[in-house]
Amino acid sequence: MPMVRRTRQDSPEEQRDAEVRLGRAIRGVRQDRGLTLMQVAAASGLSQPFLSQLERGRTRPSMRSLFRIAAALSTTQQRLLALAAGGPSDEPVRGSTAALVDVETGGARLLLHDAAGTDVTEFVGVPAEFGEYFSHERREMLYVASGRIEVELRESRHARTATLDARDTIAYAGLVEHRFRRLGTEPCVVLVIHSGGRDA
Repeated sequence: MPMVRRTRQDSPEEQRDAEVRLGRAIRGVRQDRGLTLMQVAAASGLSQPFLSQLERGRTRPSMRSLFRIAAALSTTQQRLLALAAGGPSDEPVRGSTAALVDVETGGARLLLHDAAGTDVTEFVGVPAEFGEYFSHERREMLYVASGRIEVELRESRHARTATLDARDTIAYAGLVEHRFRRLGTEPCVVLVIHSGGRDA
């Protein structure tokens, strides 16, 4: 996946620190599971050299790659992001300075991760073209904070779409294949809320 251009440029030190923390989190979960890099590569469909570079903090994944890694480790993207972020803080996180994980044409950041299994992830710079479908065990809800998106849901090879404007929501079972894209030229901010399921 291509790397993204952010509206804010992280310093090289900030980029390096974020990459190291995420790589350390992934390596820690992999070792806890008793898995080798080769096993994770085979399960995720990603190359072993890429995973090695990732664990050493020398590269960062797209959200799609992180999804595949999390599935191979029997956990979630949000759990890995939470481990990389460290302990909770009661200090405000300013949107203008928030660190984003690379996605296809924008960024994502974890806003909430709790022991009850609820996660809230903010997506900024939603792509105009559909990517691959996502499918997982937890229920999912989308909330459009700004912009306009099209959501596609596919079940038993039958697909349906819905258009969401600012302040609209839609919820569905995570096992229903799903994806969304930006409509129009206005930048989008979308909150993705996951609830229930395993968080390990």
